[in-house]
Amino acid sequence: MEKSQAPITRRRGLLRGTHLLLGAVVTAIAGAPRTVKAAKADKKDFFYQDKPNAGRHCSSCNLYSVSPSGKSVCAIIDGEISAEGWCMAYSPRT
Repeated sequence: MEKSQAPITRRRGLLRGTHLLLGAVVTAIAGAPRTVKAAKADKKDFFYQDKPNAGRHCSSCNLYSVSPSGKSVCAIIDGEISAEGWCMAYSPRT
């Protein structure tokens, strides 16, 4: 005669259900796409100026881009910037 498994008690059933639910939540969170967008800094935080500094200017920086509307923008500084501007986050394009 085969030995039967112990009957599932209410406590054991609740624990199994909790583990399954927790596993489903963790799986859902881990698989969810992350779209965290960091806030941009104010111009004064990086000592932004509308003129170049020693030949360095925004349009030659890695952080510089032109928006679809044609405005000069920076990856870390909020608002429109000048292509001829400069700030202390300047990073030359390679």
